[in-house]
Amino acid sequence: MNVFKCIICNDYTVARAQTQMVRVKSNGVHMIGIMLIANVLSVCGLGIIYFLLNNGRNDIYFILNELHYWEVAGRVGIIMILAMVYLIAFAAFGGKQYFLATINEFISKDEPTQEAISRKGSRVFYGSLLVFFVISGTLFYLVKVAGF
Repeated sequence: MNVFKCIICNDYTVARAQTQMVRVKSNGVHMIGIMLIANVLSVCGLGIIYFLLNNGRNDIYFILNELHYWEVAGRVGIIMILAMVYLIAFAAFGGKQYFLATINEFISKDEPTQEAISRKGSRVFYGSLLVFFVISGTLFYLVKVAGF
């Protein structure tokens, strides 16, 4: 199973344990969308950290200055890009047939394999969020505290 299927199976396992079967389908897909957005923002954050640490501060200011002239367009563009990432995830993994095929594949496996798949999905999702928050904290530290 790929990472995206593991996340859907993790959500299915958690919801099954809590007996909330109504919300199972949509939550796994939302988790995939959130994970992809966190990964995109983490990559952007790593790029900014790279420029800050390699004395490319002027390059960042130049980009931000250019966005200042197009401030509303820049914000709307960023929101549209993140929304497109989320919608791509929803279009790729949000179908009922895909969900049912994934869950049927998951149920056909034995108990230890199901637990391993669920743990893998949990690690990937929460690991992506952890990386995003660490990079955000590092950026905050570099910009506000260290004065880069």
